[in-house]
Amino acid sequence: MFLQSLFAKPVFQYGERVNQIQRGAITRTDGYVVAQTANGVMVEWPRGGSSWVQASELSAISV
Repeated sequence: MFLQSLFAKPVFQYGERVNQIQRGAITRTDGYVVAQTANGVMVEWPRGGSSWVQASELSAISV
């Protein structure tokens, strides 16, 4: 079970706040998850509109 979790794609809930991380650096901040499919996650960014992002590039913001 633990080994499977290492290869599972992260799952994000509608409205969850996220940051985009590429190569270890935060590239976009404070986005809101709009939808998630097998192809990626649709995120609405406060600046720059919305975009499809790979789930592996996102980190949830914990409050």
